[in-house]
Amino acid sequence: MDLLDRYLAAVAALLPKAQREDIVAELRDILLNQMEEKEAELGRPLTVKEREAVLKAFGHPIAVAGRFGTTRTLIGPELYPFYMFGVKVLLAVAAVVSATGAVITVITNPADGGGAVAHFISGFISSGLTMIGVATVAGVAFERGWLPRSGFADWKVADLPILDALPPIKQGLFRKGALEKRFEALFEVIVTALFILWWTDVVDAPWSNQVANSQLFLQPTAIWTALYLPILAWAGLQMVSSLAALLRPSWVRAHAAIEIVCGLAGLAVTAALWQAGRLVQVVSQAATGPNAAEAAGLQDALDLSFHITLVVMVVVFTCKIAGELWRLARGARPVPSTAL
Repeated sequence: MDLLDRYLAAVAALLPKAQREDIVAELRDILLNQMEEKEAELGRPLTVKEREAVLKAFGHPIAVAGRFGTTRTLIGPELYPFYMFGVKVLLAVAAVVSATGAVITVITNPADGGGAVAHFISGFISSGLTMIGVATVAGVAFERGWLPRSGFADWKVADLPILDALPPIKQGLFRKGALEKRFEALFEVIVTALFILWWTDVVDAPWSNQVANSQLFLQPTAIWTALYLPILAWAGLQMVSSLAALLRPSWVRAHAAIEIVCGLAGLAVTAALWQAGRLVQVVSQAATGPNAAEAAGLQDALDLSFHITLVVMVVVFTCKIAGELWRLARGARPVPSTAL
């Protein structure tokens, strides 16, 4: 067996059986033509080393088989740009989550700045790799058809934003397409899942309840124990809503109805927290002295900040319910286009 036959046999072993003979015959013609051109250039037959150089320049058998054989990729070229966009978004989420834990560590323990940086790096690497894995699994599911791909194809030119004429709000800049809705739903699924894991003590919170290096500690009040199951049910309902938006974005009315229920549940939880008055109790190991005064001041600041947060939550949930009521009434009717 000469070098050409040996090379083609190595390539053939890696090719699909149904196409093997045709591809090998094509490769033989290509390589023989290259050798003949080289012989005509030199004016003599090629030596064994020169024939091997021609074959080596053509490529390794594995690379050649991949070039001529059936291409199999986890994520195809059509979905790859969307996959990369999703990875960037999820890495940004991982950075924000890790940075939040580091900032809380610095606030509660300023002396541990180096530990906060190390916590951020390790947390970002761990959560970032997890996010990439989640995006890859989702991309493979879309590529293989395990998840419907209608959102990637069902887009309209009329839905694209107009960026160079009237103000954005008048040109539909904030109108969301099916793809954007799915990425938003995927983000909500990940965030809600992380919250549920933390709420059920499956994963630990990335912060300490100790305030700096003092003798002050933050303890949740009894209202959180009373609302444990309601908040868990609320998070589970939000997970159902996000999964529905991810898997069935065309179910506009059903998703709007679930979101209305989630908004009403959020208002109910907010009302219960407001009636409780105090959400976190500052505990001092010293009953009197500077620690007691510091505890009282911190307690007042926390109570005020939590009450402001609850007011903002009421506004957010109210706007959300109003928007979903509009979507529920409007349904999935297409937006009329302006005749040209």
